[in-house]
Amino acid sequence: MLQILIGDRHLLPFEIQYDADMDCIVSTFIGEVTMTLIKEYIAALLPILEKTGCERLLSDSRTAELQVSSMDIMKFPKMTEASPLTSKLKRAAIASPGTSGYEMYQVLSEIQGQREQVFARREDALKWLFEDED
Repeated sequence: MLQILIGDRHLLPFEIQYDADMDCIVSTFIGEVTMTLIKEYIAALLPILEKTGCERLLSDSRTAELQVSSMDIMKFPKMTEASPLTSKLKRAAIASPGTSGYEMYQVLSEIQGQREQVFARREDALKWLFEDED
């Protein structure tokens, strides 16, 4: 299995891996997630998208705390459209039940015509990411 790894849980509050067997990018957030961190994350994600051509992203935020405002969340879908590489992504986010902000992000992304869903369980997120492969 080929893996590309960006981040180290001891140095960065996120980790990005490309799993060639699944053809899926898997990212994990740890701790506080701010707008500055999200911009750093996107900057780290773009070279992986370019190198792999992958169009699936599984983002696990169960160990993260969103430290962004509603106004910041409203900017997320536009930030995603900033690059052709990110605008083609099918994105599944895993968040702990009751975590605020993710539902709003999903709705706003859907309004923009983006493929984004939020799940509480990893299994459900993976099933949705790969459902169009049958």
